[in-house]
Amino acid sequence: MQKPFLTAVLLATTLGLAACDSEPQDKTDSAKESLSDAAQSVKEAAKETKEAIEHKSEQLTEASKEATEEVKEKIEEEVEISKEHAAEAQEQLDEILEESEQAKVDAKAKLDDATDASKEKIENIKQDSKDTIDAAKAKVHEATKPE
Repeated sequence: MQKPFLTAVLLATTLGLAACDSEPQDKTDSAKESLSDAAQSVKEAAKETKEAIEHKSEQLTEASKEATEEVKEKIEEEVEISKEHAAEAQEQLDEILEESEQAKVDAKAKLDDATDASKEKIENIKQDSKDTIDAAKAKVHEATKPE
């Protein structure tokens, strides 16, 4: 960017020095020509600078678009991974709940069986006790029976 400007300044300086060795009219003409050339060089340098800025801007815009796309893709990948992990966690939770429900059903069945078994034992004990009492009464009655 600075080369064209430096070239213009050197050209103007060279022409200005060359004009010092000429006649006054030649010096004026030479100075005008040097000024015109310098102005033209400055215009060209500004144009080249503008083009370089536009080119760099296009490069940066493209790089920014690519970086944005990469970030979007990574975010989408992370969202997918999160969704997969959430689905796996939900499946595990569903399995745990199902196992818990089954364990509850099994525990209730065992408790009901134990309750029924206890009631049956109580009935057996009552019946055995009644039979024992009846047998004892019969022995007492027979022992106290007049002959």
